[in-house]
Amino acid sequence: MKKYSLLLLLAVSATFASAQDGTLSEAHVSNYKDWAIGVNIGDIFVAGDHSSYDADNGFDFNLGLNLHATKYLNSVLGVKGNLTLALGPINASNGASTVEISPYIDGSIMAVGNVSALGMRGRSFDRKQALLVGAGLGLSTSQAEVNGFDGNIQEWGADGGTLEAFIIGEGVYKWSLNSTWDLDLGVNVRFNLGDAVDGFKGAFTTNGNDIILYPHVGVSYNFGNGKTEESSVIYINPLDDMYSAVEEVKNNFDKLTTDDDNDGVNNLFDKENNTPEGATVDGSGKASDVDQDGIPDYMDEDPFTSKGAKVNANGRAIDSDNDGVADYMDKEPNTPAGTLVNFKGQTLPKGSSGGGNGFMPSVFFSFNSASVTAANQERMATIALALKNNPDLKVTVVGHADNRGSEEYNKNLSMRRAQAVVKKLVQVYGVNESRLTAEASGENDPLAKGNYSVNRRADIVIK
Repeated sequence: MKKYSLLLLLAVSATFASAQDGTLSEAHVSNYKDWAIGVNIGDIFVAGDHSSYDADNGFDFNLGLNLHATKYLNSVLGVKGNLTLALGPINASNGASTVEISPYIDGSIMAVGNVSALGMRGRSFDRKQALLVGAGLGLSTSQAEVNGFDGNIQEWGADGGTLEAFIIGEGVYKWSLNSTWDLDLGVNVRFNLGDAVDGFKGAFTTNGNDIILYPHVGVSYNFGNGKTEESSVIYINPLDDMYSAVEEVKNNFDKLTTDDDNDGVNNLFDKENNTPEGATVDGSGKASDVDQDGIPDYMDEDPFTSKGAKVNANGRAIDSDNDGVADYMDKEPNTPAGTLVNFKGQTLPKGSSGGGNGFMPSVFFSFNSASVTAANQERMATIALALKNNPDLKVTVVGHADNRGSEEYNKNLSMRRAQAVVKKLVQVYGVNESRLTAEASGENDPLAKGNYSVNRRADIVIK
């Protein structure tokens, strides 16, 4: 709880500090559309001395049309003007008489409040809905003709119409169709301050002042501030900026204190937050790729290929002719399988002893291991083919170890590695054991200082 209180305090402090320089918040009304004009149609329902519903005749549907314009002062408050008229006679009854109101026109002005902007959800939410409520005052003009069942006809407002003041309340649900258009569903109610709209007044009053309800559906067009890509201001919240700032601070704080992949780089700065356990990474959390061949070291079977060498999915330099010399340094990239070549991949005369110029690939080992892994399968096949195609050739397999551990232990480990290669060549590839000699170099002949992977090897030396 203390942590979140501190985060909120920091966010509020940052908000007030930024406000001191006079710059506008991103949520300021000037960045969004702040005008709306619209039209809707609905049912003008009379409730009072006469009603648009009675048990005998059911409902009378009275079609109405409303035009409106709204100026939003900010995302919470606005001012709205309405003009409503009946598109035909308004019919109502009370069981003893019927009334026909025609024409009917009213106008009103109201204050509008955006209820949906009062909750904080954060700017990461794409708001599509808004609930607006409003209240205000208006004035209507109408003429009513009352027909009694006894045949008595009474008119109100025949000479220029009846004027009635009213209080209006409204609720509108808005759905954003796009940045310009909204769909509106709403209802408003007029509480008339007089009792003449439905043709009853004074001594004729039985149910008090008249009430008119107007449920409606329509559309609104949003504009203002010249920003066509932005939505209406009612779909934002001035508190969202602060809320987002708090969320960002909280999330970053959490990321600073967590390391999901346990690579030593916290989540906030970790660009690869799913590296396997034990994989070496750089300061940004990316898996190390020492030879920059595009294969991270933890997947790279040959993590020290030369720069520019083409490698396979396992990070091994491609050797198209399988002569043990990678393509990037092979002067003869199409030598037949089993051909004895020098370190440049060039063919040596068949039957040649090599004289130190012959080349065969080295076999590499895991830490503290003398097992010939599957990753060395192609290397072993290359060595075996060269020996089979040159039957007079004899080689010495020299085992090596890195410098971790005692010198005596490493001497024994390097011998076991040399013997493992000899055993594999004899038992798997059928090479005569008399052509193979195993020797141990221990840790005394490292290929690269500090690069343990390449120092754990067995070299094939042509006699």
